[in-house]
Amino acid sequence: MNLRRWTMVGVAWLYLAVMPLFCGVSNALSQNEQPTTVSILTAQSQELLPAAPQGSIWYVSTSGSDTSGNGSLAQPFRTIAHALTLAQAGDAVVLRGAPALSNNRYQETVEIERPNITLRSQDGEWAVIECPIDDENNADTCVRFDVDSSGSRLQRLEIIGGYWYGIKFETRWDWGDPNDRSGASNILIEDVKVHDTGNAAIKVTPGCDDITIRRSELYHTGLRVRPESAEGIDNVNGDRMIVQDSYIHDTSSTGLYFKGGATDCVIERNRIERTGDAGVLIGFDTSPEFFDLTVNPEYYESIGGVVRNNIIRDTQLAGIGLYAAKDAQVWNNTLIDAAQAAHSPLYFGVTFQDWDPQAGRPPSVNPVLMNNLILQSSGTPTVCVFIRYAEEDELGPLPALQGMPMMDFQLYHAVDGACTFTDQRPDTLLEDGSLTEWQAHVMNEAHSFLAEPQVLADGRLSGSSPARDAGQCVGAPVDDIDRQARPQGSNCDVGADEYLAISSLANALFLPAIAR
Repeated sequence: MNLRRWTMVGVAWLYLAVMPLFCGVSNALSQNEQPTTVSILTAQSQELLPAAPQGSIWYVSTSGSDTSGNGSLAQPFRTIAHALTLAQAGDAVVLRGAPALSNNRYQETVEIERPNITLRSQDGEWAVIECPIDDENNADTCVRFDVDSSGSRLQRLEIIGGYWYGIKFETRWDWGDPNDRSGASNILIEDVKVHDTGNAAIKVTPGCDDITIRRSELYHTGLRVRPESAEGIDNVNGDRMIVQDSYIHDTSSTGLYFKGGATDCVIERNRIERTGDAGVLIGFDTSPEFFDLTVNPEYYESIGGVVRNNIIRDTQLAGIGLYAAKDAQVWNNTLIDAAQAAHSPLYFGVTFQDWDPQAGRPPSVNPVLMNNLILQSSGTPTVCVFIRYAEEDELGPLPALQGMPMMDFQLYHAVDGACTFTDQRPDTLLEDGSLTEWQAHVMNEAHSFLAEPQVLADGRLSGSSPARDAGQCVGAPVDDIDRQARPQGSNCDVGADEYLAISSLANALFLPAIAR
């Protein structure tokens, strides 16, 4: 035992020495701590950045001047707005911040109107852009990307407030040339905090495609406007959105959704906690005018969406919900204490699309749900999967799903009794069925099982977890929530975490060295 203990310590220190070179910020999350500002907003993983635009740098400081300054490091401007009037495509506007400045708060709204503009904090410093939440006329959005701002970046900044949104991407969808419905696209949001917003933290409007949001923290939404619909990320028909390695928590409604026909969106390696509604929704419910019927005549809410390697916990509604979703892929997520008020951890919902007689309201088709871990603690509902069915006089029957889902290699556990499974569709009715009954009902899930998953407080697997090596590798993500390679054992683990024996020690030792 002594030899083994010293061997493990030696291996851990060797791993610690090389880990900063290869691991992203997510590996720095301690096994026993919630993600924090420090762990989310570290400057790790810079090797992942695309080449930055090469142009002029315009400096802004709360101690600068728009009249006597020239935008240099020695003579910065006072306002972001003034610097943006001078910045051209490829330029960067760099904000001085703490600890160099005692006042690091820029109290102004920001609008980026030109392409390929970078707005960021000075290296080694931290700047805050703060807007009121009670002034719709002058501060409806705190940071706005205009329709001509494609290719821009927002990096290492804190965004507070906005009557409606902290960050919004604008679109030509409903104005101008009817043949041009594009919006602000190919934009990177990275290492930012967005919080205490009037409505949603981030709003993606139709035609705003290829938005990447990574290593960011979004929280405290819906402080003023429609808190029942104030998501962390609200994406309506923005294709190929990527959200990764982020922390979304304490939202007044859903953590994030992509709907309105959003295509090929990827949600991966995120931690989503304490949401007022659902955790992640693949599709949802959209007004018909926001669909592109040329490419999506059936009115699918989502096409080809991928949700993988996320830890989602303490949601009031579905942990992961599918609404009119075509070809969705749900792999290796860990859902803990989801659907505390309604729905189920894995949920198939019905879309109504404003009850418009022309809308499609299709059921979800061809969903794949594999290697997911569902844990319902004592005091939370025991229903683990639910397929809804509705019938409205003016709309007729509305099944949430066409056919049966492809599901397998799932681990289910409810402390207050075995997980139950419900399919409300009249032709395939099953009410509160057992796992055995559910397996016969869907004609798959042969490898899914009931067991105490033995997860740690942060949702990662313990060494004795039955989720280890119990998943399927074919089709599974090649890494886990910590970017550790999958598999580590003889087969892939179930859930977002791929167990690595020394990861706990290495992360705990490395964490104190991280600084913003």
